[in-house]
Amino acid sequence: MNTATYQAIFQLTSNDEAVYKSMIGQIKNLQNALNNAVSIEVVCHGRSSSFCISGQNPFQEAIEQLMATGVQIKVCANMLQANNLSAQQLITGIQTVPAGIAELVIRQQQGWSYIKAGF
Repeated sequence: MNTATYQAIFQLTSNDEAVYKSMIGQIKNLQNALNNAVSIEVVCHGRSSSFCISGQNPFQEAIEQLMATGVQIKVCANMLQANNLSAQQLITGIQTVPAGIAELVIRQQQGWSYIKAGF
């Protein structure tokens, strides 16, 4: 059972590294502002596959740090398939969902606050 006071879901569809940097900062600011009483999920779909892939990812350390604080990152299986990627290529700890857009609908129906990552 989730005991967090707040729940926020971020939608990431961009392949822009400036958007990745901004979203990571926004998540940290949200955690600080709410004294970590917030569950956060990031749903990656569309063109955001580069955010999630392990290896030469300049954001991998920051992503791993966010996940260590409880942030869940979920990747659309349809996006992986469309980009000829596999779940084994994801940063360890990132989960897959059948459809990113469906995950957003489900969470919003459950009362999660929606945030579109970007500018």
